[in-house]
Amino acid sequence: MNPEVDLQPESKKSTSSDQAVKAEKTPKTETKGADVSVDPSATATDVLYVGIDLGTSRSAVAASNGVRDLVASVVGYPKDNISTKLHGTRTKFGEDVLKHRLALDVVWPLADGNLTFTDLQGDDRARSRRAAEELIAQLRVMASPVADQKVYAVIGAPAEATKANKQAIIDIARDAGFDSVMVVSEPFAVAYTVDALESAIVIDIGAGTIDLCRMSGTLPSAEDQITVFKAGNFVDEEIAKRLRASHPEAQFTINMIKKAKEKFSSVTDHAQRAIVNFPVNGVPTDIDISSEVRESVNLIVPGIVEGIRSLVSSFDPEFQAMIRDRVFVGGGGSQIYGLREAIAEGMEAIGGGNVMLVDEPVFAGANGALKLAREMPVQYWEKLRNS
Repeated sequence: MNPEVDLQPESKKSTSSDQAVKAEKTPKTETKGADVSVDPSATATDVLYVGIDLGTSRSAVAASNGVRDLVASVVGYPKDNISTKLHGTRTKFGEDVLKHRLALDVVWPLADGNLTFTDLQGDDRARSRRAAEELIAQLRVMASPVADQKVYAVIGAPAEATKANKQAIIDIARDAGFDSVMVVSEPFAVAYTVDALESAIVIDIGAGTIDLCRMSGTLPSAEDQITVFKAGNFVDEEIAKRLRASHPEAQFTINMIKKAKEKFSSVTDHAQRAIVNFPVNGVPTDIDISSEVRESVNLIVPGIVEGIRSLVSSFDPEFQAMIRDRVFVGGGGSQIYGLREAIAEGMEAIGGGNVMLVDEPVFAGANGALKLAREMPVQYWEKLRNS
């Protein structure tokens, strides 16, 4: 059975690339839960359902036991004997890695929403794959399954993720201890959260990608989905570029820029001033980066509006007005001040529309994935696991 968006049963086929990936499988780490056998008579209490929004910058997990958690999608390993003495031999994740990054070998397993190892070779490929597996295993740990409980997961991927990348997510998740795995597009997961499954456009704004999905009452096809690669990380780079030009004396890292963007992001002139405290020749100095942030954030709006226009114009003309009036925006980037209004203003050129922000935008994808996981029949999950 293919555990991607298509929910119709079919045999899973192994390719040479699948075999190559399997050959690179890393040993289980102490963060992973034990595998358990399948009991066809399993009840709901024997299963923990998990929804995961696997993101370039951070990943969210929501589980049927009530757990909801968030972690930066970064993995760290001790660089040498001194860092091992300070931090031990255990793999580090998330903010703990960023806090101690100078002492660690830091790996970001995802770029533009996709697993990076699929485009690498040799040691770099093995290193990136290991980090991806350990990150997904950590998400499983964060979901807090109990002993002998099967763990079934729905994982969100970018709307235009390749079939090979989706299969890589499935393979790694199984290697990481999940008993059964299905991959759906991230905006589809958001749509499932808000029940926007018909006559709607759903937009998920992340760090690596902005994903748009047109919902018409059926599973979305490739023609219903668009990925825009000018997303959160692109904004970070643009802010940094502008700041280097306006304040060449300022010292900063891209992580400092990211934190400032998340605190001050706005597409209007009316938000609070973005005052950061960055070193200048080693001296902490207040710098106003309001214009740099506003100009950079505004750069993502045209791509979003063009994506909406493309999905509307290629839709059945009888229903175009309906989907323009139901545009839902989620993901961490949806929290940018004034973004909803900016998108609505951009849509005036295509006949106008109604733009709505989803509740809990950071967890919307994980919540929708969990909702889908819980509503799938147990028999379906068992077939996936045994395929």
